Parts: sequence; C-alpha cells; structure tokens
Amino acid sequence: MRHLALLIIGFFSATVISGQDLEKPHEGHFSDVDTSDLFLLGTFHFKDAGLDGYKPKHDVDILSPKRQGELQDVLDQIRKFKPNKIAVEWKKSRQSSLDSLYNEYLAGRFELKSNEIYQIGFRMGKELGHKKLYAVDAPARNFDDYKTEEAYKEKEAYFTKKLGEEIVARDEMLHNKFMAMYAKEDEQKMQLTLLEQLLNENDPEGMRIGHGHYLIGNFKMNAGDDYFGADGAIWWYTRNLRIFANIVGITDPGKDKVFLLIGAGHLPILNFVSRSSPDYRVVTLQDLVQE
Repeated sequence: MRHLALLIIGFFSATVISGQDLEKPHEGHFSDVDTSDLFLLGTFHFKDAGLDGYKPKHDVDILSPKRQGELQDVLDQIRKFKPNKIAVEWKKSRQSSLDSLYNEYLAGRFELKSNEIYQIGFRMGKELGHKKLYAVDAPARNFDDYKTEEAYKEKEAYFTKKLGEEIVARDEMLHNKFMAMYAKEDEQKMQLTLLEQLLNENDPEGMRIGHGHYLIGNFKMNAGDDYFGADGAIWWYTRNLRIFANIVGITDPGKDKVFLLIGAGHLPILNFVSRSSPDYRVVTLQDLVQE
C-alpha cells in the first residue's frame, strides 16, 4: 500500500508540474515597449509596367465609374486605420519628385492617373489632410560576382547540366504551376470587386505559397562552396530589407501609425520582418474589414 501511495503521489505531482502554465521565455519582456501600428497593403499594379515575370493579360480600368466606386470602398477601409504617415513604392532617391507631384495634386493642378500610388496613396493622403507622402522604395544591392551576362549564362548552363534532366523538368513543372496561379489571379481581378481582389492579394497563405517561386529553378544551382543559385536570389531580399529600413527610418515608435502601399509580391518578406520587429504591430486589410 505504501508503494501504491507513493506512486499515486508521484503521478499527481508530475501531472501538476506538466499542467502548469509556465511562462515562455519570450513572453512579457517587450510588453512595456512602445510600438507603432504598421498597415501593410499589397496590391496588383493598376497600370502594369511589364517589369515582372508574369505579364498581365487583363487590365483593370480603375478610372471607370464602376471601379471608382469600388476604390472608394477600399479607401473607406483604409481610413479606419487613421494613419499619420503614408509610405508608397516610390524610390526614396526621388522623394523630391513625389513631393512636387503631390503638392500639384493638392493644389488641383495634377489629374490623377491610373497608378495605385495616385489612386490610393494620393487620394488617401488628401482625404486625411497629409502634407507629405513618404517614398520608401529602394534598388537591390548590386553584386558584381559576374561581370558580364555571358559569364552568368555560362555558369547557369553548367549548373543546369549538373542538376540533371529530372530536377530541371520538375522545377519547370513547378514554375508552370506558379504561372498558372498568376494567370488565375489575373483573370479573377476582372470578376471580383477591388476590395475582394485586395483581400485575396493580402491573404497570408497566398503570400506563403507565392514566395516559393523564388526558391525553385536557379535557386537550386549550388555545389560545394559555390552558392550560385542562393546568392543569385539575394537581390530580392536586399531590396525588401532596404525598403523596410526606409520604413523604420520614417517611424517614431509609439507615436506614428504608418500605412504602406506596396506591390503584393513584396509582402512575404516585409510581413515577416515587420512582425519580427519590436518597433511594430502589424495591421492587415482583413483586420480593418472585420472591424
């Protein structure tokens, strides 16, 4: 009986210990830190410049009465956030040109074109009484590993042969699936309202899957200490980290509410670093729609 009692006591003690709500090491340490709300809104380009890998086949006429009505619905959602700073995908080095155009718009001397920076950024800024918009786009870091295009193509051909037909064929299949996904998204934007389309563009699962396109094909061209493929992908990460650095540069933590309008392809990296940063609390379009 004594042994049975000890077993029962031991079992009870273990249950109590395992059932305790132990504080996790990361909890509580930053609860007293001032943070700023950052609203990330990713969008397709209202007037596509043809710079991305997928070339859209469908063009949204954002200036049509129907789309202008839908655009106002989107602006109504953004207004809920009440940002005091609006950042847009405009090269930081060209801040003066952004200032000039925005001031002309405020003075009634610039008619807005189709670009989302004008249709969302400029209009939202004016509605909220902002005197300035912030240019936060940046170029990727320039790497001179390959001085000529011929040298790059030679290395690419070497790794293509080294990987073998089976791997190359699989990645070609994956690439085609990504392109089909973009085509479906492109087609859907003609069927959905603008708000519905932007909710799709900002869906976390869609972001995760879409980012995978950067992790196939040439990315796999590595051998030994030669990281030709992985290093080749660095340009995209450097551009997004520079954009994030520019956002940090305009933020006074705890005092600012920043709205970032950016191409949806930037979201996977920017969303990750923003949520990791102790300076921000991330707000999404889904959050605002559900208010």
